[in-house]
Amino acid sequence: MSAGQTSAAPDLKSLFDLSGRVAVITGGHGDLAEAMADGLAELGCSVVLAARRVDACEQLAHDLEGKHGVRALAVAADVCREADVARVIDTAIRDLGSIDILINSAATFWAAPPEEVPVDRGWRRVIDVNLTGAFLACQAAGRHMLATGSGSIVNVASTGGLMSFMPSVGSTLSYTTSKGALISLTRDLAAQWSARGVRVNAIAPGSIAGGMTHTIPEENQAVMVAQIPMGRQGRPDELRGAVAYLASDASSYVTGAVLVVDGGQTIV
Repeated sequence: MSAGQTSAAPDLKSLFDLSGRVAVITGGHGDLAEAMADGLAELGCSVVLAARRVDACEQLAHDLEGKHGVRALAVAADVCREADVARVIDTAIRDLGSIDILINSAATFWAAPPEEVPVDRGWRRVIDVNLTGAFLACQAAGRHMLATGSGSIVNVASTGGLMSFMPSVGSTLSYTTSKGALISLTRDLAAQWSARGVRVNAIAPGSIAGGMTHTIPEENQAVMVAQIPMGRQGRPDELRGAVAYLASDASSYVTGAVLVVDGGQTIV
């Protein structure tokens, strides 16, 4: 090859191919996790689903294996417990051979006016799950990824980490604070690890039908939808493409980014 020439770029299909790779998904059940896991499995990725409700993870793992012919495992874990997180990563490596992708999807929230949020359940627990849990998973998975020189981490943040909500929409102060911090964690880890082969990005879903959104009173949801340029909530399956992009080689030159999937909510 002469100077100035470059090799042919791989085709798009191969860039998105995840055959032979292994993903760990925390918060590994529910509408959003199911959609993301299904998308990765469709591309050939084996998955480890981790959550406290291991029965729900087991059912999803069974469905993914039957539908896509990949390996899928369920592991009981509380992401706030360092030993649990380590066990999830060790299981992926021991039983499936590696961990190439980490999706941090575990989350909880507390809805109350700021002056009424209980510190233990309404603040500390939300921060522990949404932020500390994500850090523990990034750290445990990151150690292995750094040793192998490759890996992709996708943190599931929220538009709540990019904007503030008026009382007419609701008050989830600890949740939005945790998601803003998760975005900062994403960028800082990307700065630290990207030169060593580990990319760290985030997605920021807006109002998605299903998941935790269904716990928001309908009148508050209506106010939120009225502020979305596309005029509707998103569907869980509309996260599949975003996660697949960031998890795969299609985003090989993307790190520290926040991919917003919100129907335009944050542009107004």
